[in-house]
Amino acid sequence: MILARLTAPEAMGAAAALLSRRREELASRGAAARTVAFTSSEPGEDLVRLASEQNTDLLLADGDLTETLEVDVATVLDRAPCDVALLIRKDGAGLGPGPDHPVLVPFGGADHDWAAVEVGAWIARASGAALLLAGAEGDPGLGKRDASRLLASASLLVQRAVGVATEPLLVPRGPEGLIGASDTAGLMVIGLSGRWHDEGLGETRRAIAGHAACATLFVRRGLRPGGLAPRESLTRFTWSIGAGIARG
Repeated sequence: MILARLTAPEAMGAAAALLSRRREELASRGAAARTVAFTSSEPGEDLVRLASEQNTDLLLADGDLTETLEVDVATVLDRAPCDVALLIRKDGAGLGPGPDHPVLVPFGGADHDWAAVEVGAWIARASGAALLLAGAEGDPGLGKRDASRLLASASLLVQRAVGVATEPLLVPRGPEGLIGASDTAGLMVIGLSGRWHDEGLGETRRAIAGHAACATLFVRRGLRPGGLAPRESLTRFTWSIGAGIARG
């Protein structure tokens, strides 16, 4: 479902026509879509209502790199039952994911990281892009092993649920490793910290998005069970088959 948020009633006709053309473009590519245009004094509340009424799987919104989240965005993150993704666009960030520009997903095993992997896998499948799962290199001096086993477990689940193969990528710990890995990526998909309610995007994630060579999509796991996130020793997946990074 595609939504247009308007500030003046007279703009609804033009917006509805624009969305209709976008729906037809998507249909020509084999993607079914519904469109709606409306005015709203409380966009966040209306988006939550529509996501709930329409049994939405993923709600995509524009985001920014400010210290605090906008009221409407915070409302959606706090109350939407579905997965929510915030897109941070950058000027000159390239053409987006495709055969020559992979989808890069930093993965540390947290609940929101699993949501990011799921969204990233579907984007990779739709765009024909490779899916890179990035994890931290080992640090023998501190007794820390690398993330290769964790990435392998996630890869097996992605292959089973979405049918997309992944490529493991070990990077130096800290934002700099992921920023460097973004040079050839078409999109980076990052799970929000579990503390997003208190810290917003968080210092680490803002630094990555601010310096990455590609656009960044931040994902918050929905209130409903997700498609890939494990529960105890089991694996749940629901809507998927129906069709980390530092914690700071």
